Amino acid sequence: HTASHLALTAVSEALDSSLRCLVGRVGTVSLGQFNHISSIKALAKKAPPVSPYFVLRQKPWNTMINNLVISPSSRQKIFPITGMGGCGKTQLVSYFLREYPDSYAQTIYVDASSSPSIKADLQLWARDLGTGHERDEWEDAMRALNSAPHGEQWILILDNADDPDLNLTPFLPTNTRVTIMITSRNHALGNLSTTAHLELGEMTTDEALAAMLQAARCQLPLCDEEMNSAQNLLKELGCLAVALVQAGTYCRQLSSTIGDVYRPYTFTQYLRTFRSHRVDLMNQVEPASLDNYQRGVYTTLDLSYKVLPQECRDVLHILSQFHYLDIPLSAFAEAAKNGFADPYDYHPRDDSHKMVIYKLKGLLYKDGEWNELHLQGIIRKLRSFSLVMASSMDNSLFLQLHPLVQAWSRDMSIMISQPYREMAIQVLMACGSEIIELNRFLFLHMTDMMNQEEVQSTHINDLMAFGRVAQQQGHYRKAGELFEGAMWIMKSSTQATFINTLTVMHWLASSYDSQGLWTESEKLQVEVLEQRRRILGIEHPDTTKAAGNLAWTYQSQGRWSESEKLFVEVLEQRRRILGIEHPHTIEAASNLAATYGAQGRWEEDAVLLASVVQAGLKALGQHHPHAQAYIRDLAFVYGNLGRKKEAQETRALLISDTPAQST
Repeated sequence: HTASHLALTAVSEALDSSLRCLVGRVGTVSLGQFNHISSIKALAKKAPPVSPYFVLRQKPWNTMINNLVISPSSRQKIFPITGMGGCGKTQLVSYFLREYPDSYAQTIYVDASSSPSIKADLQLWARDLGTGHERDEWEDAMRALNSAPHGEQWILILDNADDPDLNLTPFLPTNTRVTIMITSRNHALGNLSTTAHLELGEMTTDEALAAMLQAARCQLPLCDEEMNSAQNLLKELGCLAVALVQAGTYCRQLSSTIGDVYRPYTFTQYLRTFRSHRVDLMNQVEPASLDNYQRGVYTTLDLSYKVLPQECRDVLHILSQFHYLDIPLSAFAEAAKNGFADPYDYHPRDDSHKMVIYKLKGLLYKDGEWNELHLQGIIRKLRSFSLVMASSMDNSLFLQLHPLVQAWSRDMSIMISQPYREMAIQVLMACGSEIIELNRFLFLHMTDMMNQEEVQSTHINDLMAFGRVAQQQGHYRKAGELFEGAMWIMKSSTQATFINTLTVMHWLASSYDSQGLWTESEKLQVEVLEQRRRILGIEHPDTTKAAGNLAWTYQSQGRWSESEKLFVEVLEQRRRILGIEHPHTIEAASNLAATYGAQGRWEEDAVLLASVVQAGLKALGQHHPHAQAYIRDLAFVYGNLGRKKEAQETRALLISDTPAQST
């Protein structure tokens, strides 16, 4: 029970605060002063002053003014501001109070980090009201708030209401003459709003640069190198206010003037230091801060981490292995549907890999099966600490992390990070490579993960899965790099089978083909075809496919006779084995017809395409995209032959709303 109590955010912060006060001897009094204790009066808290580095963020400010000042309302105004620690929530409130000092007859500022702190600050405010209130309790403060006089407007600030288990309801007066502002890392408090919920995210690039320049006491213009370093810093710090100010003040503190020469500590120097000592810098606390923000970026995140349930920690660590933008929740659903297993087995895994799948199922399954609500519940908990953000796009849910949240999670420990990286890779792996829409989002995350890994240390199944997604998404060079890595490992492995090695070789040749590297592709494809003929036989589907691939490579180089010979072979085998109306046979006939057309042999092209259209309509139906493509090709060939009537009759079979698709 003691450990659980000490892990609470409010308790941790109270202990930290007490320790700082003891070290700094804050609030110490002499024994003699106790004789005059009755004359000591506790003063109500006030909002912290506006930092000299404060930069007004215009869009959030406009939202604030529109809802609190401009827009009239007969309802009570409750205005929550939520966002991650250090994004500037309290400073925005302080700036508002400074800009509108006469709008409220009473300003009640309360530390809302815990129920006891709220009661203590309400009591202080009540007793500060003057004669007759010396013994008031927090309940008296609530009665006073609920009876604010007509003609006056009061404002109650509940600052740092971060604990998701904290119930604010008892501390919310219902008097319409009392405006309530709440600042919190807990996104769910936005539900209390009667005006608007201000979600304070990253600063804009211009605002972030202005804040960092102001803290560094530096002015524009900057030289090209400095501006480039500043822009990189903004990106790596995620335009987070507290991190930007820390960077600027760090540069200012290490700058010096020797004689009449000012020697600045540059943003370029800080960027270099940040990249090599990120953890130490992000844990540092500003030695003197006017706004009393006494925690480093990582320290603030650590406080949230301490009270997270283990399953939330696990999911957060997995998410941090992805790129921080647009993590599709559907990837987890698709991977779970496939049992988190490898979709293709090119090379055996170590027995230890079974534990990766076991952990994923233990974390993301409920009662032995995939349960999306279970994962969404974990995400909601993480959102309550502003550790993740969520957005919807095309009826799908996507998650985002702040770059520093991602960095903090990854920086915890290599021992911690490695198992989670393996789980994240397995999630992407288990999605397969067939869903084009999903793969459009996965490629970014696959690339980010591969940037953290050496190709030689990555399993072949992972390289192949990622390579196939890259190939499908048109990133042929990246696909080639991944397939080359897989090929190198296969050739040096004693466990690789010859058939699987040929499959990897086929994919590598395909990537070369897509890059126009015909010589490299041809060399590999000739070997694949020869070996498959030898091992599998000439009529095996994989052998036939290899022959078709090599035929296309020849055709791409204008080597018509070699291409035609192989296409004829493929067509004859598919007719004999599959039948003339099988889709693969129809496709083979279409490919051979294309070879005739490329050589200007229109009569042969027309005869073969006519049979393709007839078989396609019967096997696929008129509305099928492939059938429509065959019809379009035949109409084109008839046009080239001057057979206008047949061309017109063929075009009549086209469906107007069917998208064009090349064969």
